[in-house]
Amino acid sequence: MKKVTRRRPSAAMMVAVVALVVALGGTAVAAKKLGLGSLAPSAKKKTVGVGKLTYVTAQQTYNTSPNPDDGYTLTAACPTGTHVLGGGIKLLSPNYDNSSFFVYDQYLSTTGFTARFFAGSNSQADTVAVNASCGVSQAVTGSPASP
Repeated sequence: MKKVTRRRPSAAMMVAVVALVVALGGTAVAAKKLGLGSLAPSAKKKTVGVGKLTYVTAQQTYNTSPNPDDGYTLTAACPTGTHVLGGGIKLLSPNYDNSSFFVYDQYLSTTGFTARFFAGSNSQADTVAVNASCGVSQAVTGSPASP
């Protein structure tokens, strides 16, 4: 049998291990100091808590072409006590080639997410969905821009 000899770690390895222990200890201390309880009240008011998001969808089918100057408007409204964070619009019609759908404008509104668009024709009905993500926040400043 061959005898196994163990060598002592080099000086560089010992310095590296000490540096790792110090770095991990500093990270643990910083994480403890930056817990949610240590945030300033103004920062807490501007955050959206985990599990407090609500997703809302408004869906409608359009059978005829709208007035070319106006188009259609559809809003996904947020529940009371929440504020809109974002949203989008989607065409749900099965045959996209025959669709006359196009988005004219989409924006955040004071009540939710609003989209203005053209959809529907004499040959095909278009189903359109507008989605909004809404969240709870204690302090909201400003208001959405006008369309």
